[in-house]
Amino acid sequence: MKDEIKILAEDREHGASELARRSLALLAERAQTSPATTCGDLIAELNLLADQFRQIRPSIAPVQNLVGRWQSLLSRFPQEEVVSLRPKIVALAQQLQDQSQQAVTAIARQTAALVGRGATVMTHSLSSTVVASFKLLKDQGVDAIITESRPLLEGCRLARKLSEWGIATTLITDAQMGLFVGKAKGVVVGADTLLKDGSVINKAGTLLLALAARHQNIPFYVASETFKRVSASPTQAQLEEKAPEELALESPPGITLRNIYFDITPPNLISAYITEQGIYRQASKLPFYNNARE
Repeated sequence: MKDEIKILAEDREHGASELARRSLALLAERAQTSPATTCGDLIAELNLLADQFRQIRPSIAPVQNLVGRWQSLLSRFPQEEVVSLRPKIVALAQQLQDQSQQAVTAIARQTAALVGRGATVMTHSLSSTVVASFKLLKDQGVDAIITESRPLLEGCRLARKLSEWGIATTLITDAQMGLFVGKAKGVVVGADTLLKDGSVINKAGTLLLALAARHQNIPFYVASETFKRVSASPTQAQLEEKAPEELALESPPGITLRNIYFDITPPNLISAYITEQGIYRQASKLPFYNNARE
């Protein structure tokens, strides 16, 4: 399981919800393979593993909330034989994974309806929720403007996918955000975390795109499941910093390279939040996810 934990910690190819579902799948797998012989030992082992998952991705709320919800429900299971408990634990993990996927589908439908036919949509980074929205929009004549999303260039992967779907796609450097945002009908981004005040933690560059959109009066939408919301304020948020080698830049003596992977976009720059429970124009109306272990 150490290898899986390392992979999860270093994964920047998948969206926040996908990482949460992967965490739940790994917990279900361990529930089936654990050598524990008592109910208490099995639950203790799984809780320890779940806590590790939550600690390694502090900037990604779905891992915190969905895994925390799984732990909370796990604690309510009656003490019984291990052999009968294992399938119930697996079923619980699958149930939460299904809820997550259903939320993505619901958001995609609302996003597609809000954007409408023939629109030019701009986005930054690679969100599974935004990908699902484009999948519904691909037959409605939409165009896409995609930032390369340095480092790791996940925007390039998104651009290739959209092109394969027949969506006319323009790929730009992050530095060209301000030049191109005015050509879009709207900007749609995902979120790794929604903070208490409605601020959004997402891939670094999201804040710059939101500022550019506001300057040119382009709607800036955040497509996010409600289970990405946490009670932390922006000053309490943890922004993951990754290896500077990812920047592929030389570092002469006396120069420090920084690679802070996320930034925070305040609610006053967000036109609407598109969630599985509806579209919210005010951050104060956003619901919190029911997570006893948040």
